[in-house]
Amino acid sequence: MPNRNSFLPNNILDFQNDEFYGFVKHFSGEKLAILLQFQDINNVQCLLDCDDPFEILLLDSDDLLDLKKKICVKLNNNTFVVLPGIKSKMQLLKAALTKKRNELRREMSKTSSNPISTNNTSFTILLNSSNEQSTIISSSIASNSKSDDEQKQDIINLIDEWCKKMKEENNKQDFHLKESID
Repeated sequence: MPNRNSFLPNNILDFQNDEFYGFVKHFSGEKLAILLQFQDINNVQCLLDCDDPFEILLLDSDDLLDLKKKICVKLNNNTFVVLPGIKSKMQLLKAALTKKRNELRREMSKTSSNPISTNNTSFTILLNSSNEQSTIISSSIASNSKSDDEQKQDIINLIDEWCKKMKEENNKQDFHLKESID
């Protein structure tokens, strides 16, 4: 069987809503797509930020019965257990998407680490997140080689990467910075 990661499109991180659900259906099956769509997990980042997409199935609600019947097995004691194949498909999907995201990040960092000009200006950004330890992000931008918009985008990307790192390291799923707001 060929490596399924090779079938992931390079623009997978841009997929939203129906395009994302269609990909999930093709890659992992309709049941997983239904589970994600029910919860409005509508893109790769949202899925990877969700610790346990099956957690909703633990709730005791009549609104979830149809979903549970599609994804779980109902036991004689009227409890539901997620089908093992569905769990496995979720693990494979998240692992493949994480791997692809990391590959794309490495490619991006390789291309952005090759400055065109030799006249580099160094800068340091000190970011502090609500009484937690400060983190310093250092980088260099080649002056005269990038437009203001490109430099701005580089800084935004660095801050986004820092935010993702803080989320992962500190388990702060509610931590978000928004451009032009924060």
